[in-house]
Amino acid sequence: MLVTVLFIAQFLLLVTVVGYAVWLMFLLLPAFTQGAPYVATTHSRVAVMVRLAKLAPGELAYDLGSGDGRLLVAAAKVGAHSQGYEVNLPLVLATYLAAYRAGVGKLVTVRWGSFWRQNISQADVVFVYGLSTIMPKLAQKFRQELAPGTRIISAAFELPGFTAEASEGGVYRYVVH
Repeated sequence: MLVTVLFIAQFLLLVTVVGYAVWLMFLLLPAFTQGAPYVATTHSRVAVMVRLAKLAPGELAYDLGSGDGRLLVAAAKVGAHSQGYEVNLPLVLATYLAAYRAGVGKLVTVRWGSFWRQNISQADVVFVYGLSTIMPKLAQKFRQELAPGTRIISAAFELPGFTAEASEGGVYRYVVH
C-alpha cells in the first residue's frame, strides 16, 4: 500500500514538473526565435504608460509584444480600441481572458504573430517595451509607417532619433513629426 502511494506521489510530481517545463517553454521559446522574453509590465508602470499616452475614447492603440494584455486592457478601460501583437500563443489566450474578465473584450484585439510584418499606420498611440537591441530598427519602422501626431510610449528604453516629449519613471512619450 505504501509503495503504491509513493509511486503515485512520484508520478504526480513528475507530471507537475513536466507540465511546468512545457509551460515555461511556451513562454520562453519566442524569446529565442523572435524577440524579447515575456516579462510582465508592473501595474504601476502600465498606469504611467496609459497616463503619458493621453488616450481618448475611440482612439486606436497598438501594443507591440502585448504579453498578457494588461496594457491593452488598461487602454480599453479608458475607451480606446486596443490591438496587440504577440508571438506567444498562451499569452494571446490569456489576453482575451483578461479582457473579457475586465469587461472590455469588445475593445481588445490581439493577433498571434510578429508585429514586424504588420502595418501599424492607423495607430493613434503605439506602446512598446522592447529591448535596446531592437529600438533602432523599431525607430525606422515608426518613421516609415506612423503619421505625424502619433504618440509612441516606450517603457525602459529610449527610441533613437526621436526626442522624448515627456518621461516619467523610465517611460518615454514621443510624438511623430
